[in-house]
Formats: sequence, structure tokens, C-alpha cells
Amino acid sequence: MLRRPRTRIAWTLALGLLWLPPTTAGASTQIDVLVVYPQPADDHLAKLITWGRNHGETEMGAFLDADFALVTEIYQRSGVDVVFEVVHHQAIDLAYIDAANWQVTLSLALMNSELGTAVYEPYLEAIETLRDLNAADIVVYWRDFGDGGPSSNGAGSIGGGEDEAYVQLTYGGVNPPIVAHEVGHLLGGQHSDGVQTSAIFSIGGDDATLREYRSVMTIAVPLGLDDYRYLWQFSSDGASVSGDVDCSPLSSNVQVCGFAEAVPLGDAEHDTVAVLSAMAPTVAAFRSAESEAIPAASVPVRGLVGLMLAALGARTLRHRRPSSRR
Repeated sequence: MLRRPRTRIAWTLALGLLWLPPTTAGASTQIDVLVVYPQPADDHLAKLITWGRNHGETEMGAFLDADFALVTEIYQRSGVDVVFEVVHHQAIDLAYIDAANWQVTLSLALMNSELGTAVYEPYLEAIETLRDLNAADIVVYWRDFGDGGPSSNGAGSIGGGEDEAYVQLTYGGVNPPIVAHEVGHLLGGQHSDGVQTSAIFSIGGDDATLREYRSVMTIAVPLGLDDYRYLWQFSSDGASVSGDVDCSPLSSNVQVCGFAEAVPLGDAEHDTVAVLSAMAPTVAAFRSAESEAIPAASVPVRGLVGLMLAALGARTLRHRRPSSRR
């Protein structure tokens, strides 16, 4: 029996399918993250391990993956379909710029990149070089403990451009709700978008009592009750929570807050999810790795060629005369 024509047809169909552009239907928006820190990885992680806030991980890469997986959970649980991927992490040393003050100045540069301040430029150039090498959409600088820099965590902008897509975190600020909060600023979220109110709930199975609860973006003066917790969710118009919910003080391990009845977590005036969802695709496109095979601009051409090859294979298969067995 002659097999060569059938083989040609199979290859034509296969090539056609391979040339079709990949589908992205149903895929989450991915934001690629570069994390830098000012000392060797093991040294930098050591204090967090001592505090018991290392998610059970003792290696920097595994810790950061676990930490940003929890950040992703906060977003997705809230209804923001985004995934945060740590594409690279490394220790940096910018002492060649200013041996005495580089750590403090780097934090200030990342917070004020839009000012065009001359003293900040070499710091931003160094960070942007690493960012470009790793095609990172956003950059997180995780600071040393007691480095003398800003007393709080901060983001480079509220919904700004790619030249302001920076976050600086105090050493303890690597906690998932804080990371989610600061990245939320890059995605346009504001403190006023958050929820701050009270309800009767338990913490870790204790006796339920009237307490304050907040959503992730909220920063406000406490209501004056005995205790308050951040729920690991963003506010959303019409949203509510009930039962056992992940929560914590802003800087601490996750706890469980128990609500016997549904409580509100947003309204038309407090809807962080809508803002974050709208901005996420823009931030995810700040940097993109270059394809080694086919440029993005040629995807329509790739699709057309793929369809033509597949059609040619199918047409050949239809019009083949039946082969005779011998």
C-alpha cells in the first residue's frame, strides 16, 4: 500500500495546527514581578524565619512564590482575575552610587520617580536595567530591617504609568495583605475605596464580640472598638462575607474571623474591585518578554497561514482517490 501521500497530508494538517496562534480564552491576567533586596537572600530571610512569618519556607525563591500566591488569592477571592508571578529575585548593592545612604535614597527614588530629581536617576537606571532584563511589569524593593528609610510602605503611584510601577516595602511589609494593598495602588486603588465598619465576629475561635473590620485598601483612624482586623479581600459593590474568613492585623500571619451572619464588604462608593480589574491588563502589558520565534505583530499572519495550511490538508484529504491494496 502506498503511504507517502497520507504522510504528506498528515504533515500539512499538523503544520497548519501548529501555526495557529495560541488561544488565551479564559486565561487570567498575569503581572510579572521583580523583587530586589539589599543583602544575600539567606541573610535577608533569616529574621522573617525567626518571626515565624515565612510560610514554612526557608529558601528565598520558595518564600516569595508562596507569598505572592497568597497575594494572588486575595485578588482572585475578591473577584479580580489576576495572577502575580515572581519572574526574578536578587540581592542588589548600589553602594557604588552612595556607600552611606543608598538604601534610603533608593526607597525615596522609587516613591518619587515622576519628579525627575537628578539624585534619583542613577538608582532608577539601575532598577530599570534589571527590570528590562527580566521583563517585569512591576518592581518590589523589599527593604532591610531598620534601614533608616521611610517609616511606612509605599507605592510609586496610584494608577500611574510604567515609569512609576514601583513598590517599596519595609522588612515586615512583605505580609500578603500589605503587598496586595501597595500593588493595589499601582492598579488605581485608593484608601477611600476601602470598607471600614463593625460587626460581631470571632477571631481564631474566641468569643464573638463587636469589632471593627476593614478591607485591604483601607487606611483610617480606628473606630475605637477593642480590636480590628483586615479581611483578606478588597471591597466590591454589593459584596458580603459570612462564615470563616481569612483575616489578620495588617502585619501578621493569617487568622480566621468568624461571622455568624453576612456583613457588607462594599457598595457603589466603595468598589475597589472594579478599579483594579480595569487597570490590571494595562499593568500586565508594561513589560513583555520578546518571542524568540514569531513577533507579536505577526500573530494575525500566523493565524491566516495556519488556517490555509490546515485547509489545504483537509482539501487534499477529501479529493484523494481511494488507494488500492496490493
